[in-house]
Amino acid sequence: MLPTSIPNIQRQNLAHTILILKAMGINDLLNFDFMDPPPQQTMITALENLYALSALDDEGLLTRLGRKMSDFLMDPELSKMLIASVDLGCSEEVLTIVAMISGATNVFYRPKDKQAQADAKKAKFQQPEGDHLTLLAVYEGWKNSKFSNPWCHKNWIMDQYKHDIVSCGTNYDRVR
Repeated sequence: MLPTSIPNIQRQNLAHTILILKAMGINDLLNFDFMDPPPQQTMITALENLYALSALDDEGLLTRLGRKMSDFLMDPELSKMLIASVDLGCSEEVLTIVAMISGATNVFYRPKDKQAQADAKKAKFQQPEGDHLTLLAVYEGWKNSKFSNPWCHKNWIMDQYKHDIVSCGTNYDRVR
């Protein structure tokens, strides 16, 4: 075991941190005086990721989209998804998906002694387009049940994070 823990900035994805620093006008990040400097390759990977998301231009400067993305306290991929959802007319659905992604590691409860039953219920929500739409199907089912706890238990849905999802409500004005 290490005598001291590794600083968080050296262990995490730096894309959001870099986005915030760029929004503050700090552009020379490779020479920035971090208290605990992250590995240079981690910085470069994060910069490349932000460029791929169109948050940075060819010179590594923040784009208009990148500035909007920096306003969100979440991974840049999720903030771009929220921003794009406005133009695509699906903000409510994307907000729900982002809340569910952010709220729990696994929506489905799967006890060892009842895995077959839990898997059968999960299969009813599965969407061929992918996991994000499966999460949306779970939320829509829960919403249609008027956010019923018994519905969650019947469908093997974890209930520990549900309040956070509902508390997001429909206040997505900031996205616009």
